[in-house]
Amino acid sequence: MKQRVARGTLGRRGGRIAAVGAMGAAAVVLAVTPAFAKGSATLNVSPGTVKVGGAVHVTGQGDSDALRYGQFCAEQRAGAHGAWKTVKCGKIVAIDGSEAKVAVTVKAQKRGDLQFRGVLYGVDGPRGGHPYADMHTDVKTVHVR
Repeated sequence: MKQRVARGTLGRRGGRIAAVGAMGAAAVVLAVTPAFAKGSATLNVSPGTVKVGGAVHVTGQGDSDALRYGQFCAEQRAGAHGAWKTVKCGKIVAIDGSEAKVAVTVKAQKRGDLQFRGVLYGVDGPRGGHPYADMHTDVKTVHVR
């Protein structure tokens, strides 16, 4: 004798189990996914063109909800490629409504392009510690004639 299996009951039950499982998985993913921190970092460089030996003024600031203590640094490189070198870092500040800042004047020594960027670093405490880059600004280019 052949046994018959009721397809309708198993199909509906399987669909319900799959739907409940999908909803449970979605709830777990939403609970585990971290919230994105808010923050900003800006860098101002002036002038856009300078003669060899001229001064370039660089100022920047940044803050982030993800940091307790932060430090903002200005970096530069010659041309569009190569390693970034730190020009100057501002003081370490507690990021609780205040911003980490830096201000520096750089002397343009060679013809070509100088590129600058700002980096907001998170640090372990008010006296420093292990720094880690939290965010970068856009690159600003100064033409040296």
